[in-house]
Amino acid sequence: MCFLVIKQLLIMFLIAASGFVVTRQFKFGELEQQFVSKILIYFVNPILVFSRFDMDFDTENLRNFGIVLVLAIVIHFVMVAVALVFCRSKSDEDKELDQIDKLNVVFTNCAFIGIPLIDGIFPDTNAVFYLLPFIVVFNVFLWVFGYGIFCGRVNIKKLILNPNIIAVVAGFLLFCCPFRLHDVIAIPLKQISGMNTALAMFLLGMLFANFHGFKKSYIMHIVKLCILRFVVVLIFVFAVVFAASRIFSYIQDIRLICYVTYIAALCPVAMSVSSFAVLFNKDESYAGLSVLATSLFCVISLPLSVALAECFF
Repeated sequence: MCFLVIKQLLIMFLIAASGFVVTRQFKFGELEQQFVSKILIYFVNPILVFSRFDMDFDTENLRNFGIVLVLAIVIHFVMVAVALVFCRSKSDEDKELDQIDKLNVVFTNCAFIGIPLIDGIFPDTNAVFYLLPFIVVFNVFLWVFGYGIFCGRVNIKKLILNPNIIAVVAGFLLFCCPFRLHDVIAIPLKQISGMNTALAMFLLGMLFANFHGFKKSYIMHIVKLCILRFVVVLIFVFAVVFAASRIFSYIQDIRLICYVTYIAALCPVAMSVSSFAVLFNKDESYAGLSVLATSLFCVISLPLSVALAECFF
């Protein structure tokens, strides 16, 4: 499976490379980047999430959905604890970067990179369906913890009206219904969903091409971030998932559930962190660098982490 991860990552980064080249060639800027980002966030991703619920109702899938939901909540609380304990500095400049790092530690690119990666590694399975609870928990924590870190309060309206949350609720209702979507509806949804990988990685390439504003103070923070995300968080996530694999060993899909949760938690920093930095007037250059650095490092760290998991799951 380690080689499958490497293969899928290389495929995805080749698409990102095309985004980099096209962006540089046609001088795409922030406007085009925001357009692609909005298409993904408000259209392609929600449709992908909704369409994955178009399956026959099964109590086993429902139970497994609940298990992943619990695992995702536990993992996010663990990552919040790691962020609050280790992201504390004394100088004002470092304190602002620490705010971003708290989000960097907690929030992974479980949708933009996680969905195509897991879909590519585990084709023709319920893998992406099991990823959906993780995405739900991600969005809840983003608008509670993330929003709270940057502006000191919680935005319930943004949480409730989040397109991915709405897609999960609508999809879950569809899953509970005694029928499947007609091909006239299901086929267009599937084709739109297929755009997710290309657009997500193209956007990452645009982010690479448009990066600017490097400072020396970023170096120590990036090194610290990589250690926290790919060593400290890895240890805790591995412990949680390993415990789940033993507790729920009687469940047929527990190995798939463990891998999906594990990979989602170890993806690079979420692009949402960069978006939040722009929205709340934080250091967007550092936020963008965090996404870029962890995305590049992920090519090495994720296959090694999966190789470790294969020895125990």
